[in-house]
Amino acid sequence: MIGAAIVELLAVPAVAALVGDRVYPVELPDEPVLPAVAYQVISERPKRGGKRLPGVRSSSLQLSIVAADYDAAYAVAWAIRRRLEGWCGEVGGMVLYDAMEEDSRDVGDAAPHVVAMTWRIHWKEKGE
Repeated sequence: MIGAAIVELLAVPAVAALVGDRVYPVELPDEPVLPAVAYQVISERPKRGGKRLPGVRSSSLQLSIVAADYDAAYAVAWAIRRRLEGWCGEVGGMVLYDAMEEDSRDVGDAAPHVVAMTWRIHWKEKGE
């Protein structure tokens, strides 16, 4: 469910200008056109705090940005960062309360270049 929201959020012109519609669940297809993004849910749990919020979930997602070189990968990472950081609102049949980047790192040192970003997103299904 959160995957559909991520695809929709990344379809904005600033990100789409770099990756088009090349945002995939879990892994990239064989021989993908680059740059491209793969998203994967790392964990998901009910949101807990001082008081429980009915229906609210907390998901940890990894976005793997794959590009021909370092500069292209980081251009996509920055466009995603500007789009997602602190975003809240309705998207893809869900209500997103917050999106926070938890980590970003280079993966490997060979081409193609990969930037792995970890995001924490608090959300619930619309109407819950």
